[in-house]
Amino acid sequence: MIHHLLRATILTGFAFFIVYLFQTDEMTLYIAPRMELYVKLSAIGLYAAAIYQIYAALQKRMGKQEADCDCEHDHEPSPSIAKNTLIYGLFLLPLALGFLAPTGTLGSALAAKKGVSLSGSPSFERSDLITAPVPEVDLAPVSEEKKLDALFPYDEYTIDHANYGKILYSQPAIEVPEKQFIETLTTLDLYREAFLGKEVVLSGFVYREDEMGKDRFAVSRFAMNCCSADALPYGLMIEWPKGNEYAADEWVSVKGTLKTTSYMDNEIITLEATKIERIEAPATPYVYPDLEFAY
Repeated sequence: MIHHLLRATILTGFAFFIVYLFQTDEMTLYIAPRMELYVKLSAIGLYAAAIYQIYAALQKRMGKQEADCDCEHDHEPSPSIAKNTLIYGLFLLPLALGFLAPTGTLGSALAAKKGVSLSGSPSFERSDLITAPVPEVDLAPVSEEKKLDALFPYDEYTIDHANYGKILYSQPAIEVPEKQFIETLTTLDLYREAFLGKEVVLSGFVYREDEMGKDRFAVSRFAMNCCSADALPYGLMIEWPKGNEYAADEWVSVKGTLKTTSYMDNEIITLEATKIERIEAPATPYVYPDLEFAY
């Protein structure tokens, strides 16, 4: 009977931990919003399993035996205290750590291990069509639509980014939003020739590598697809004469002009900052791929 009660306690503990994370709004630090329903359903399953273990314990208490499954295996728990302690400890330890260990967001330490993407999504490459020289469309008496078509060529994989680029191009200042953080950075990189000189506003945490020097750092956000285990950092390089005044993992909002520069033998887009402000970290520090991205 004691084993059934122990199992019920562990199952209830994990279910309660899930509920606790939702009640304290800390679940967003571990999973993407689209996974929340499945995790809530798993908590219900854990509660149901715990109830069954309590029922089995009461059956034992009343002297009733479980039906033989005819599998010719002994299902009775091991009589070894050391073995049982080890087995149950494997479940109790992570549960205790979940409640006792402080929660925190992913930052520069993990970004250094995974590597920050400074050019948007690596799934898209600047094809020969996109990297071709931008024609001098402003000298010819053509329609605005044809001018935009010339600035934003596309193939079957980049048509949505081209359409999105046309929208961004018409804005006096391009603000990189949370909802389409990755898609915006990818569009700026794919069509960098069209956006050079444009004003861009970006917020995120400070990330720095030794190769960047004192006047450069990256402003990044971790993008989560399903859970924190698959989160990857994306950002933009920032140039600022007093860049060394900002510590790693500080949250800042940056306004600057888009340009290109060389870093680690690669040409990347960069913001030549005109204004930097320290800000509070948002309640939900992660961004997520826009699965309905289409224009």
